[in-house]
Amino acid sequence: MRVGVIKHRLRALTYLVLLSLGPSAGFVVNGFAAEAVTTPASKESFNLILPFKDLTVGQGQEATMDAEVVNRTKDPVEVSLTIEGTPTGWDANFNSRYPSFPVRSVMVQGGDQNSNKSTTLEFKVKVPENTKPGTYPIKVTAKDSKGATQYVETINYRVTSKKIETGGIKVSSQYPVLSSATGQTLKFTVDLKNETNKALPTNLVAQAPQGWTVRFKPQFGDQQISSIQIKENGSETLSVEIDTPATAEAKEYPVTIQARAGAYEASTSLKVSLKGTQDLKMGSLAGTLNTSVTAGTKTPIDFVVGNAGTAPVRNLNFVTKKPSEKWTVEFKPDKIDALGPGEVRQIKMEIFAPDRTIAGDYMLTLTANSPEANKSSEFRVTVSTPTIWGWIGFGIVGLVVLGLAAVFFRLGRR
Repeated sequence: MRVGVIKHRLRALTYLVLLSLGPSAGFVVNGFAAEAVTTPASKESFNLILPFKDLTVGQGQEATMDAEVVNRTKDPVEVSLTIEGTPTGWDANFNSRYPSFPVRSVMVQGGDQNSNKSTTLEFKVKVPENTKPGTYPIKVTAKDSKGATQYVETINYRVTSKKIETGGIKVSSQYPVLSSATGQTLKFTVDLKNETNKALPTNLVAQAPQGWTVRFKPQFGDQQISSIQIKENGSETLSVEIDTPATAEAKEYPVTIQARAGAYEASTSLKVSLKGTQDLKMGSLAGTLNTSVTAGTKTPIDFVVGNAGTAPVRNLNFVTKKPSEKWTVEFKPDKIDALGPGEVRQIKMEIFAPDRTIAGDYMLTLTANSPEANKSSEFRVTVSTPTIWGWIGFGIVGLVVLGLAAVFFRLGRR
């Protein structure tokens, strides 16, 4: 009997203790839930900061706010993000800022006692045009991977039939797509518009591929700038110069131009369409552009042809300008179907100088032709005569000398 009474009293005492400690420990008691739910005696691993809980937005408009995830520990924290209660047809997402794409979880690096690390996302909600006026709640939940901390926020969106004037700045370009060969500089024109009733000092930022250079300049001027003052309800036009590397691959590249003025921020996307270049190079394996041949015989010479460009060279063939039509020049192979960027091929060239070619130096022009590019090089060919012809020459000279001697001898006797 005493045991039963003791158990009953212990259960009552335990209930009273939990009831008194519940709110301070973050428990859900009698239907009341804390904004951040943590395990007992544990420190919050992160904070979720959504500055606005009640917004008014017009039909067909978009509402965007910054969502900051702050790490309260020294270790990295992974926070998952979920959105519930999104009305049918609405679009609600957490997005990264630069560039913008949907995010479902975020890893925030750890800080120290003096500073906390944080990551800022965009919480963006798009309201359809046909949405009926009224209040629509959307629930946002964030929790860490260990389950130590969980945040639950409810944001009310009051939809009205009137468009809400938000002001701010706008960035646009009339010609957002330009094309050029690799290694060239492209010049875009970008317009900035201040839609507020105050002047805005605006910082300019570019997001471009690694190794590219982006410069901001006034529309009429050569000085490079990184910020500009835009008058109230005014606009400015900028020149944006983009240097592309000579080694860039031939394809399309996005470049994002951002304008930041305090709480206002806008961006526009430019597109650079690069076309590859073909750059033919030729030379001999020995590194010189001269050779020696013997008249009356075929002399093989090895040379190389390469593509130093960024696009393939197709249907490459070889032609020569010879000292005489009696000379012949043959190539093995005589045609290359495709020579890729950075590719080098070895070609064998056979030169034939006719038997009676006079010994000396001759110029031979070699040209590599394709529909996209061509390259010419001059080879100096030194022709020598065979040894037998030398003896024949000596014999002829000897006979001439003997003939002259015989003539003088006969004339002398008379």
